[in-house]
Amino acid sequence: MFSLPPVFDPFSYRERYPDLAGLRRSQLREHWLNGGRREGRNAAPMESWAELLHFLQPARSILEIGPFDNPSIEFLRHHGVIVDYADYFSSEGLVERAAKTAGRNPDSVPCIRYVLSDGGYEQISEKYDAVVSRHCVEHQPDLISHFLSVLPLLEPHGIYLFSMPNRLRCFDRHLPPTHLVHVLAAYLEKRFRPPLEAVLEHRCFTVPDWRNDADPADELPLNLRERLDMACREFEEHAYVDVHCWKFTEDSLRRIMHKLVQLCYLPFSTKIRTYNLGNEFAVAMAFSPKAHSAF
Repeated sequence: MFSLPPVFDPFSYRERYPDLAGLRRSQLREHWLNGGRREGRNAAPMESWAELLHFLQPARSILEIGPFDNPSIEFLRHHGVIVDYADYFSSEGLVERAAKTAGRNPDSVPCIRYVLSDGGYEQISEKYDAVVSRHCVEHQPDLISHFLSVLPLLEPHGIYLFSMPNRLRCFDRHLPPTHLVHVLAAYLEKRFRPPLEAVLEHRCFTVPDWRNDADPADELPLNLRERLDMACREFEEHAYVDVHCWKFTEDSLRRIMHKLVQLCYLPFSTKIRTYNLGNEFAVAMAFSPKAHSAF
């Protein structure tokens, strides 16, 4: 059984933010629930994805989805722990992509056991104590189907731990946020590729410097029409374009996932924890009542 860190720890919260120094424990929790969490403050006793992964050490088997050239869980491969990888591309395909992409390292691509473009998740017969993905979920064309595909891969006590960028603290800064209806439409349409809208947004309306760059929709770049035409051709000529399909904050994703449970698109037994990690946030999901004590 996993014992993930709490999402709220009063001592960590008070120590991390000097303006909270004079608050009592009950006041700290009230502050976090009534505003601190929405402000993006971190009340958990850890501050990074790497620190969070260390809580998976009791796992005996772990699967990572979408590692590309930066696998997160290799350090957990010890004392007989099974570590496997799944990706849309094969190892050879990832090596080729990494060689053509600035800042990527072909030598860091792990061995991909499951090629998802050739058989999907149905090919995976193993069950894992934990499934992990980092900055992968926001690329899934159908969010609900993705979660439902991961569910059968987990042991009864297992968890799905993933991270996503905070849309307000990345190049998506000026894009409209994802609404519940967008998630539902993708599932009901059985969407298997990012929509044209997502390709246009990603190629034409994201910004290199989210802190300072103006909204491209307000101050149109001189070459915007050319970029729009290029994005349309890319969409037409490729079966899959790797772009962000979803734009969430920690708070907005948590609220939408709770609504998906209420609407019975996710199992009623789904348990959710979210962790603010600065420019990104992490989500821990469990689908079994047996995991309730960890959540």
